Amino acid sequence: MSHFDPIHPVEPSREVLAALARKTRRWLIGLALITLAVAAWGVLSRRAHEAALAKITDEGATPTVELVTPKVSTAVQELVLPADVEAFYDAPIYARVNGYLKSWAHDIGDHVKAGEVLAVIDAPDLEQQIEQARGELGHSLAQQGLAGITAKRWTKLRDQDAVSLQSTDEKTSDLIAKSSAATAAKANLDHLMVMKDFLQLTAPFDGIVTARNTDIGALVDAGVGKRELFHVSDIHAMRVYTRVPEAYAAKMKIGLKGLLQLPQYPGRDFEGKIIQMANAFAVNSRTMLVQLLAENPHGALMPGAYAQIRFQMPPEGAPLSIPASTLIFRNAKPQVAVVDEQSRVRLKTIAIARDLGTSLEITTGLTPRERIIRNPWQSIRDGEIVRVKEENNDKVAHESTK
Repeated sequence: MSHFDPIHPVEPSREVLAALARKTRRWLIGLALITLAVAAWGVLSRRAHEAALAKITDEGATPTVELVTPKVSTAVQELVLPADVEAFYDAPIYARVNGYLKSWAHDIGDHVKAGEVLAVIDAPDLEQQIEQARGELGHSLAQQGLAGITAKRWTKLRDQDAVSLQSTDEKTSDLIAKSSAATAAKANLDHLMVMKDFLQLTAPFDGIVTARNTDIGALVDAGVGKRELFHVSDIHAMRVYTRVPEAYAAKMKIGLKGLLQLPQYPGRDFEGKIIQMANAFAVNSRTMLVQLLAENPHGALMPGAYAQIRFQMPPEGAPLSIPASTLIFRNAKPQVAVVDEQSRVRLKTIAIARDLGTSLEITTGLTPRERIIRNPWQSIRDGEIVRVKEENNDKVAHESTK
């Protein structure tokens, strides 16, 4: 049996020391590996965090936009223009003779037939002129008869060589002069008789009296430019005149129908159709005069009325339509912001044909394949880089192929 000596302990063997050393090295190596792994994980984590932060920063600095593409407008192509309504026939009535108004038979609003008497003029001077012309005609006829008898006698005497040829020619010329005077006197009487017919003012056509500017006893002066006595209008149909802007003139065709709306008939439409076009533009307004015919069997349309006319335009050549939110105003010019293939903004000036509230119809400045920013900011710049909203890419591509 062995005894342990605390004063003189037994030294471990080399094998024990070697095993202890190997164990210590493995522990130290493991500790170093763990330390390196922790350090590497920390570096990688910081780098990933910095990359994510940089990405978030870049995304925040680059605006994200939603795109739309123009579409062919499906809204009803309607052109609304002011128009003037005029009678089918319209005639101011003036006097042809001087005198005083003896009587009138029709007042404003009366319907009259062609040839119906409107008023009668009393012209005593004309009656005296007629009597004088009759006397002059009688005197001229008497002189003509005497000159004819004289010329006939002198011709017979000339055949007998009883008078000279000169004397015979004088008598024959006198007959011709007296005959001409008689013809002139008759023409003067006929003229005065025709003027007497104008003592009665008559309606030139079936229509309605729209003005009476005289009364019994009023002095009447003859001629255009003097006071208009009556005004007669034929309203069985109405002529409607409007001026079409140059941009729409090519769509105007003979037979194209329009709807008339008048302030005195709210909610009621009257149909008219184009019967004539000027085929020329007024230089001061760049518009073309167009004439329409509107039937008026019940007399609802009145001469001189103001109206609005609505044309349903032919569908060909319909404009492009874009949302109203895409509009930008720079220097009083409407613009939109489009995005090119490099995701850069390009500002384009457009021409607006019609504002429909939530959408705009465009005539020039865009093509159907443009990619337009739906809600641009007012400070957006040409050439600015933007990021397209991912969920909208498929939609934009789909709309672009329509």
